[in-house]
Amino acid sequence: MKITKVKTIDGILGMPVTTEMDAIVERMRSDTTRDAVQDIVRQANYRRLDPKNNHLLGALDATDKLPRLIFSGTFGRSGFEDLRTMTGLLLMDVACPEGMEQVNKVRQRVAAVPYTVLAFAGSSRRTLKVVMRVGFADGYEPQDADEYLTLLRQAQETAVPIYQTLAQCELRCQELSLISGCRMSHDPQLFYHLDAQTLPVVREPKGVLTPYQNIRMENDGSVLDFPTYDECERLRTEFYTCVRHAFEAQQEGEDDEALLVRLAQYCRKAGLAEEACVKRTMWLSEISQSEDVVRKVFRAVYFKPYNGKLLSQMNEKERIARTIREFMTRRYQLRFNEVKQVVEFRANDQTFRPWQPLTDRDLKCMTFEEMLEGGHGWSIDIELYVQSSMVPVYNPIHEFLGGVGLWDGKHDYIGDYARRLKTDYDRWPHFFHRWFLAMVAQALNKSRDYGNSVVPLLIGSQAMKKSTFCKNILPYALREYYMDDIKMDNAEQVERVLGRMWLVNIDEYNAKTDREQAKIKRLLTEKDVQVRKMRTDQYTMTPRLCSFIATTNERQPLTDPTGSRRYLCVEMTGQADMSGHINYRQMYAQAVAELERGDIYWFTNEDEAEIVAHNMGYQQMSSVEDVLASLFLPAEHSKEYFLTTTQIQQKLRESLITSDVPTLRKLGLALKRQHFPYGSLEGVHGYYLQPRSAG
Repeated sequence: MKITKVKTIDGILGMPVTTEMDAIVERMRSDTTRDAVQDIVRQANYRRLDPKNNHLLGALDATDKLPRLIFSGTFGRSGFEDLRTMTGLLLMDVACPEGMEQVNKVRQRVAAVPYTVLAFAGSSRRTLKVVMRVGFADGYEPQDADEYLTLLRQAQETAVPIYQTLAQCELRCQELSLISGCRMSHDPQLFYHLDAQTLPVVREPKGVLTPYQNIRMENDGSVLDFPTYDECERLRTEFYTCVRHAFEAQQEGEDDEALLVRLAQYCRKAGLAEEACVKRTMWLSEISQSEDVVRKVFRAVYFKPYNGKLLSQMNEKERIARTIREFMTRRYQLRFNEVKQVVEFRANDQTFRPWQPLTDRDLKCMTFEEMLEGGHGWSIDIELYVQSSMVPVYNPIHEFLGGVGLWDGKHDYIGDYARRLKTDYDRWPHFFHRWFLAMVAQALNKSRDYGNSVVPLLIGSQAMKKSTFCKNILPYALREYYMDDIKMDNAEQVERVLGRMWLVNIDEYNAKTDREQAKIKRLLTEKDVQVRKMRTDQYTMTPRLCSFIATTNERQPLTDPTGSRRYLCVEMTGQADMSGHINYRQMYAQAVAELERGDIYWFTNEDEAEIVAHNMGYQQMSSVEDVLASLFLPAEHSKEYFLTTTQIQQKLRESLITSDVPTLRKLGLALKRQHFPYGSLEGVHGYYLQPRSAG
């Protein structure tokens, strides 16, 4: 195995050199390093004896005689930024303040730990250096330097309690980096075992999609969470084999209950799930017993103590709690949909029926079924379990994104979808691509700095399939997380939509009032949503999920130039082409892959400036702005052209009837929208403009 050694000058690291670990071990065993180590020890002792005169004794220049050893990896010619190989070796040390006598004792104990590759005395003779082999327990190989450093840090935390227990020593944790190392030392009695076992480290999920990887999924987003045909056939074959054996062993005059007992025994020996066998037993025409009898027979055969503890050894509360947990996990599959904020369930009988929201009726039915089995739980006890964190959390959007698979990297599927919209705006595919990445990043809670604050605004007449284009952005199975409009008059509903819907189409945007449009503009900048839990007065902060798109028939839908950077106006030239297959899996796989490689998913200042310039042709002009444009031109910053807002209002009175003269507030907004130069003169604020007649 190769490691790295580095020479130093005055403690400064030189260029890394790759060397064989066997050669380093032989050198530490030989006497070639003994003199340098003795010099280090002697100078260190001088410092301890006379710390006030360190400047007279000089630096520990003897350390430069020994190279520094880096066990974690090897590096290329470019230096420490060029990590070439990851050795999976972690260096830690044990403090031995009593000197070599303590070092020798601890080394013997450390050598007995199966993960120890190397153990040697430090050059100060007051520490024992321990090198161990580490790796992720699931066999996952780090893909880059950051993941490898994460492995070493987690291994450091894992190793401390293990060595403390097995070797009765306390490993010292330190701030790790890929160039953490120690000086070469001299230790003829060092321990070296290159074939040591790997210390298993539990890998923490890298991201929110990790729990959903390797699932099977249709292109429309439907998850195939049931076994393959071969697996189903295997279950059917094994069950009916048990049935055949049970009937073959049936004796003359034997009743159905004895046959049931024998069938349950065969099923249990075959390792088949109890609930699946109960369901399939009820399908047998030869069995005339009721479902209640079948369940009791199978329960009696399958029952075993809870971790070796009998029900008779428990108090009442423990007995009820354990029986409820056992009943629920045996009879049902439960999950908490964190997007909908509801518990979903289905029978755990391997028929794999669709998941359903858990209603009060379902909860009462579960309670009654538990009572029929002899349980003593009340509905409040069942509800306590169902509403607890013992039910696993599930995110349908993360499940979809985690199951789309890998992008082929050869085609722009997002751009293909953008080009289904017929428009002469050549920048549309580029900006739609950026917006689509932002929508996916929003669902992944990718960043707390950038929300999806831009709304594509599709402009076209009726029957141009604007809404169809918007709806088909999401695959069919996720359409319940799409909304055609949002009502702005209910604040709590609006906040709930931001955390509940993935995509909202603001249909007929031009029909929104100025107040509603201002509220939409505010919502676009929110990163988190404060939602009140139903039936309580508690509020929780939920990451915003929702992104927006909009449609309109109005050719000039924008009324507020200050917010035009939030909208991307796209005028359609024809009907959107929604025919043919939409490759959702590759479209979303492309987005996930681009986000993972670090592509920009937010609109930069340059993008926003380009959007504002593009939107000017879609900006409505008010009557006040029309009058200003007809009477005045922007002027240079000169005293003769300076007018306050009040003075401009007086000028307008000369050309307008009293009822048409704008208020000072509306006039100020109009001047700002028309980009008249603004400034101050002698402490008075105003604008610079000149009459058109004077131009």
